[in-house]
Amino acid sequence: MPRQPDQNPEALQLGDNHQRRMLRLRRQRMAVYSYLLVWGATLLGIRIGFFEPDTPHWLLFGATLAANLVFFLIIRHGISERWSDPSLTAPQMIVGIILITALLHYSRELRGAMIAVYFMAMTFGVFALSRHRMILMSAFVLLCFASLEAWEWQQAPQTKIISISFGHLSILLLGLLWFVYVGGHIRNLQQRNQQQRASLRAQQRHLEAINLKLQEAMAKLEEVAIRDPLTGLFNRRHFTERFDEEIARAERSGSALHLALIDLDHFKQINDRHGHQAGDMVLRGFAETARQTLRRSDLLARYGGEEFVVLFTDGKAPDIEAVLDRLRQGLATTRFGDTPGFQVTLSAGLASYRRGDTADTLTQRADRALYQAKHGGRNQLVAVD
Repeated sequence: MPRQPDQNPEALQLGDNHQRRMLRLRRQRMAVYSYLLVWGATLLGIRIGFFEPDTPHWLLFGATLAANLVFFLIIRHGISERWSDPSLTAPQMIVGIILITALLHYSRELRGAMIAVYFMAMTFGVFALSRHRMILMSAFVLLCFASLEAWEWQQAPQTKIISISFGHLSILLLGLLWFVYVGGHIRNLQQRNQQQRASLRAQQRHLEAINLKLQEAMAKLEEVAIRDPLTGLFNRRHFTERFDEEIARAERSGSALHLALIDLDHFKQINDRHGHQAGDMVLRGFAETARQTLRRSDLLARYGGEEFVVLFTDGKAPDIEAVLDRLRQGLATTRFGDTPGFQVTLSAGLASYRRGDTADTLTQRADRALYQAKHGGRNQLVAVD
């Protein structure tokens, strides 16, 4: 039988969705770890005077972590999978950019260094956002920073130095341009890799489908090779192979083995009187009657022409004789077509395995028993030891 797929497509799809969701949650936890790291650095900066003492770090980071908890729940329950960006990359980056902008306001002399934290937030979009979205996110960063600078200039113009502000803005712009370029390049590579993987998966599915068809074809060919095309029974070649195996098994274990040769009586006259189509109908009718009468463990085969053979691999001789007699009676009462008097009988010879028997010697004894049945009046069974 051809091998069937281990899992249905729906189960595989559910497994893939679960794995992707777990990956999104791991990425979201990485963002939370990053915020905790920045929070620790902010606390240290406040302690050593790099940040304003009144920096509202509890409010800033508490609100940020609360937003990330909402993101976590949305991703965890699969709600985000309805949208084009299931990882919620852009909303998470916006929250981070707003936090960084607020920290810059309290960073004193560290502003130049703190600008680099913007790039940490942009890193999360490199592998997830298209070049167009990276440009929009970069524009949002520039807008936030420029708004902070303008607001501070309005509040305390005496503390602002235009050259430093312009330098910070220039550094930020150059860094964002680099992220847009590299991010777009990485995104293109990702898309190309995804296309190649999709193509490989499609080719694999195609090859699996071809392999399945080949297995089915091989199974059909194997079935054709061991079956008689007219009756559907095993053919002589297959029976001979099985017969040799059972002889070897009986020789090793001493288990019971019985061989019956069956011949349809006056079959040539049926062909002569009613035609070969009627003869074929009789052969098929016998095969169906035998299948319904014999046991599943019994090996039935068409031996050639109107001759059939049955190998009984278990049971005692009297029980086997009873089974064959039921088959004989069943065939004798079977009607073939509407022709009056069209009755078919069989003769059978049964031989039991004896220690030292070969396939030839056991067949010869069964054949002699069949000869006795045919010359003793037909429509009967003769059994020999």
